[in-house]
Order: sequence, then structure tokens, then C-alpha cells
Amino acid sequence: MNCSLQQRGAATLGITMLLLFIVMLVAGIANRNLIFEQRASANQWRSTQAFEAAEAGLEWAQAMLASDVLIGADCKPDAAAGNTTFRERLLDVDADTHVFSARTWNDGGNVVPLQAACARSGEGWDCSCPREGHPLLDAPGATGAHPAFTIRFVALARAGQVQLVATGCDRLAADCLPGAPASETGRSTAHAQITLGLLPALAAMPTAALTAVGVIDANGAMTLANTDARAGGVTAHSGGTITLAAATLETLPGVPVETSLAERDEMLAALDADRGTALFLGLTAARWQRLPGLQTITCPDDCRAALEDALGTGQRRIGITNGLQIAGPATLGSPERPILLVVEGPLQLSGGVQIHGAVVHLATAWDTSGTHDARIAGAVIATGNVIGDGTPTITYDRAVLDRLRGEAGVLVRVAGSWRDF
Repeated sequence: MNCSLQQRGAATLGITMLLLFIVMLVAGIANRNLIFEQRASANQWRSTQAFEAAEAGLEWAQAMLASDVLIGADCKPDAAAGNTTFRERLLDVDADTHVFSARTWNDGGNVVPLQAACARSGEGWDCSCPREGHPLLDAPGATGAHPAFTIRFVALARAGQVQLVATGCDRLAADCLPGAPASETGRSTAHAQITLGLLPALAAMPTAALTAVGVIDANGAMTLANTDARAGGVTAHSGGTITLAAATLETLPGVPVETSLAERDEMLAALDADRGTALFLGLTAARWQRLPGLQTITCPDDCRAALEDALGTGQRRIGITNGLQIAGPATLGSPERPILLVVEGPLQLSGGVQIHGAVVHLATAWDTSGTHDARIAGAVIATGNVIGDGTPTITYDRAVLDRLRGEAGVLVRVAGSWRDF
């Protein structure tokens, strides 16, 4: 009988050990699943951070491209001599074909595109926009998440378009800081790209030194010159009649000056003020004023100082809301960096004012009577009539207008071009 009791006790011990083993096995499997879920959650968190950083890079680059403000190496506004805009720092544009390409530098014998990079710090984003070399950023000192991104451009064959590529990382490492040591394992990166298309500063190229949607009836001794064969040597172009009682006209050699006047253009005559503005600016006046990067100025009297301040920061597209009055001497813009002035209200230039670029006048009529001793190299466009006895000198400059049209517009996202990889 004692032997039988010992056998039943041994069976109980065996069953207990078996149950304990099963419990431990189940606990181990559950713990393994928990660890797997924790790792998957961490990977998802890092991947999401990297993806959102890449998206932030695309948005940041578009905002920087829309601005005409000069920047320093930290990508912040800086009007110091030698500084450029973000677009001028990272992109080249062919003056003839208007094809964009990435600016490059020599990295130990390898020609590589310039890039910009940003990293999230405790108080915002710290960025680097070098003129040459790799972006320079220090690792954030604060604790917590510090995603980063880098952006670069890829040339496209189509004029006025360029590809923007952003790489996002969950932390500042090699993938988001070119030239840095290789990234640690377990880190995430994401890539996104879009195609950008240029909305040019001038949607349509004027063909004359002076263009008016309405009539041109001026009796002042103004000078209109156009010796550009591609533009046909047109000095004045209007939707109505042209009467220039005392004007001096300069056109192509051997061509009678009276043939340089293109009047009663039915296409211009059919336009109202909004459609006339949209023809040359691509948008109505109200929508144009909402373009990103555009600076609007309101001057109670002489606008020289305000304009010079705006141009000194790098601005090239400026809207003046209550008229433009400038008493020179003053030089606004240059052949290498022409400007676009869109003026609502009276336009009066005197005292040796010189403008390189295009002046678009938005009003029922431009009374030139207050404009004397002023030179405009580029073109003047009036969405109404041109009247008065002013004496401006307007010289059609195709090179200035080409540069303005190809460089000074807004780069906008092409619909359907986004993809990640």
C-alpha cells in the first residue's frame, strides 16, 4: 500500500511540472508577441516621423522658393552683400531655354548638387543653406524627437519645370546630413518628390515698348524705342487708336517709324481691366496680390525709400496699391536682376529715375503728365488708356523681359506629380 501511495504522489508532481512548463511556455510566447508589437510600434513611430519630415521638407522648400528675400547660410533673411535668394542659391536657369538645373559644387573631384537641410530643435527648425559644400548642422542638444530633412533638385528637360526631392529622417543622421558618418541601425528614412512648374512673372511677353489695352493719346515728347527684330520693332501697341503728337520713335533700321505703331488690336480692345491684367500677369489683380512671396507697398507720398528698402532685401515682384511717385535720382533693378512693378493709381516718375524691368499700370488711364526725365528699360503695360504730356523714355529690352519672365515667377506644385519611394 505504501508503494501505491508513492506512485500517486509522483504522478501529481509530474503533472504539476507539466502544467508549470505549459504556463511558462504560454507566458514566453505572449511576452515575445508583446516585444514584437513594441518593436513594430517603435518602427511605425520612426517611419511616420521620417515621412512627415520629408513632407515638411517639400513644403518648406516651396515656401523658400516663393520668397525673393536674400538669405544667409542659416536660410534666414540676410541682406548682406553677396547673399542670394534661396532659388538663386540652389537653382540655375538657362536664359534662353528657361530650363532649370541644380547648382553644383566640386566634392573631391565629384560634381554634386547643392542641398539644403533642416533639423528639428527644441524651439523650431535649424537649417543650413550653403553656397558650397555640404549642409552644416549640429545635433540638437535637447531631449525628445528631432526629425530632420534634406532637399535637392533634379533637372527636367521641360522648360520651366524642376523636380524637388526631399529625404526625411527620424533623427539627424547621414541620410539627412550629406557628408556625415553612416546612420545608426534601427533608424528610419523616407523619400518624397514633386514636380514644380513656373508661374512666370509675365504670363505673356509684350511686343512693344508701350502697350495699352485702351487708346494711346499723348502729346508729350516721350521716346519709344524698339530695335528688337523678334518683336518686330513695335514701339506702341494698343487696342484703340494711337496719337503721339510729339513723340520720338526708334524702330528697326530701314523701317518707317510710322509702321512701328500697332493700333486697333481687336484682341486687346475686347479685354476689360481684369482680363487685361490676366493676359499679362496670368491672374486678375485681386488674385495676383495674394501670390506667395509678393511684397505690397503703400506710399503716402514719395515711394523711393520704401522701394529701395524692398529691393535691398531681394524683392523683385512688388505691388504698389495707392499710386507710385518717385523723385530721383534712383535706379531700380538691373539688367541682371530686373524687377516687376504693378501699380494701382497714379504713376509719376521724375528727376532721373531709371527702371530695369516691366511696369504694369492698373487704372482707367495713365496720365503721363507727372513723368519726366525717367527711363524704363524693358516695357510698360497699361490696362487702360495712356494720356498726358509726359516725357518718359521707354526702351523695349527683350533680354530684361526674358530674364524677368524666366526667373522672377513663382514655382508651384504640378498636380498629380507627388510620389514617395
